Amino acid sequence: MGVSKITKVSIVLPRSHMPNAMEQLSKFDYFHAAQPNSSTYDETLTDYSKRSFKIYIQILDIIKELELKLTPGVMDVLKSGYKESSKTIELDRWVDMIKTLETNASPIIDTFDNKLKELHNLNEEISKNEANLEAIKLLSEYSIDLDKINQFSLFTINLSICNTKDIPEIERSFDNAIFASSTLSSDKSLILIAIQKSDTDNIDKVLRLYESESFTISEELPQNPVEANNHLQKTLKEQKDLVKSLDDEIQSLCKQNESDILSYFELSRTLYDSCELVKRTGELKYFAVINGFIPTNLKSIFDNLFASWIVIYEDISKYNHHDPNHKDAPILMNNLPITKSFKSVTLNQGSPRYGEVDPTSLIALSFPIFYGMMFGDVGHGLVLLLFGLFLLYRKAPFLKSWGQMFSISGIVAIFFGVLIGEAFGIELHKVIPIESIAHLDFIEHPIIHFIHRSEGHLASIEISALRTFLKISLLMGILHLTVGNLISIYNDVKNREYDELIVETFPVFVMFVGFVFLMFSFIGTEFKIDQLFISQREAPLFFITERFLSGFTSYLTIPIATLSLYSTSLLLAGFFVLVFGKPVLIITGRAPKESIPMTMLVQVIDGGIEKIAGSLSNILSYTRLAVLLTVHSSLLIVVNLALDLPLFIAVPMFILLNVIVILLEGMIVYIQNLRLHLYEWFSKFYSGSGSAFKVFPSSPNNDINSHIKLKWKHSN
Repeated sequence: MGVSKITKVSIVLPRSHMPNAMEQLSKFDYFHAAQPNSSTYDETLTDYSKRSFKIYIQILDIIKELELKLTPGVMDVLKSGYKESSKTIELDRWVDMIKTLETNASPIIDTFDNKLKELHNLNEEISKNEANLEAIKLLSEYSIDLDKINQFSLFTINLSICNTKDIPEIERSFDNAIFASSTLSSDKSLILIAIQKSDTDNIDKVLRLYESESFTISEELPQNPVEANNHLQKTLKEQKDLVKSLDDEIQSLCKQNESDILSYFELSRTLYDSCELVKRTGELKYFAVINGFIPTNLKSIFDNLFASWIVIYEDISKYNHHDPNHKDAPILMNNLPITKSFKSVTLNQGSPRYGEVDPTSLIALSFPIFYGMMFGDVGHGLVLLLFGLFLLYRKAPFLKSWGQMFSISGIVAIFFGVLIGEAFGIELHKVIPIESIAHLDFIEHPIIHFIHRSEGHLASIEISALRTFLKISLLMGILHLTVGNLISIYNDVKNREYDELIVETFPVFVMFVGFVFLMFSFIGTEFKIDQLFISQREAPLFFITERFLSGFTSYLTIPIATLSLYSTSLLLAGFFVLVFGKPVLIITGRAPKESIPMTMLVQVIDGGIEKIAGSLSNILSYTRLAVLLTVHSSLLIVVNLALDLPLFIAVPMFILLNVIVILLEGMIVYIQNLRLHLYEWFSKFYSGSGSAFKVFPSSPNNDINSHIKLKWKHSN
């Protein structure tokens, strides 16, 4: 169900033919490479890998510098739409990929490298000059010519900038020196120290101790601070004008070459990934071996492409999980377009194992039903539907699944909104004029009157309707969990795991069924445990009343005592097999040796406590379907209080609050829906420990490449 059958392939060919084989792999739709544990690399592929990786890194640096987007942002797509920017690159042979990169990409790389280096160097000079300018500004008010100071022959004159608080300590460090200081800022001061040439080293030691910085003006500048300041101001203005001009030139080049930059970036990554996946080609000197997996139904096409070489096939049965290849087989999920959009829910838990049931098709049914029920309102459902259609209209591949998911969930939300007769928290018949559709009586009289309204009182949730939805929620949960348990049984039968089926999977299901019917009996006694095995009242099977049973009531009538007896028997029978089944397998040698008393203790705890308590918590978790519908409706009751305000305030307030509720509730409902599937349902049958089928990087079906399309001018 949704998982393609896989065949393992091994291609044996002369090493000189590797480029031809890579070209054929690039033409094939679905090839998942699997490298052997070998330390021998094909020389040709290793060379191409290194050369393409070099270009990949160079272009990646340019992309980071220019802040280009590899994929458009969601907000950009919503605002401006999705523009497909893929570039078709025509190739004669596979080896042309590296030639195309080195011939066409290298000039672009060199151009941007030179411009960006020039820009970096200029910015570094500006930073350096700005730092010098700040220091010179501190001295510009003093008429000091540093060039004359340095000409003294008997004395050493030192100008430094230090912390003002350190001046007394520094001054005490020089007994035979001329010392002067002047405050430059709140915490910095300029100090002048004149000392005999023989004591020059002492200056450096003291100033280093107090972390003072000797001040010098670059030789290219006038040594007078005022003149240096004026010169630097002029230089910085010229440099900043040059930076602006250079930046404009780079931006213009970027607009002209953005498509090529992104295209060659993807081409280099594609070539590098292709080489890395296949370059381990075995230990043979003159022959290479390429290993991988393909869908079994494409075997004939693969045969035609690789007819020139030896191809060894090894079919992998979905049902024999003891086959060593079974564990390594990748999973190719094969869903219908309408169900494929819910694949992301499945992948939250991980890919299915090979041979494991892919639940995506079932999720496509249950997920929107649960979402629509918790979000039940005609108005909000319509907004959700229109938003989903808007995402589809934008035609962005990464938004397509979300668009379909929202659209379907919106339709179900509208259905539940009609069921309770609400649109934006307003009675449906007040939104839709009854006169125009007089034959639709359920518009004015909803099937389930969920919100109670009366003159002069605040609207409230109808308790009887809430009870009905709680019953519906529990029934949905029981049905959903039953399907999960049945899939678990199916997996064991399909994989021929009969021992596990008999001693664990089936007993757990029997215990679940027994617990469910015992729960019905307990509810029928109005939660009086002492009445379970003596009450002759009719058991509330599935909470269905005579109104819904019609003429079939007599066939489904059963006393509570009888139902309690049968359900308890099922519960105990399942528990007995669960506790004693594994010890029997250990005694008969069908299971690994373990301590039988310890095994039984673990089974009692696991079966008697965890499984029964888990069944209760799993079922009760589905009450969130009704609870979140109640929360949703309650929020809308509060929102509608805004309509009592003056009209010019009421309308914008009503719209704003509805938007807030849609965003807040939409996110909460999605999270809770995920929880029901991932934690309550998947725990019954799904492991999600498989590895996804990864299409060969340069193949036509590689979804990663959005900026290039490879076109071969010939076919072998």
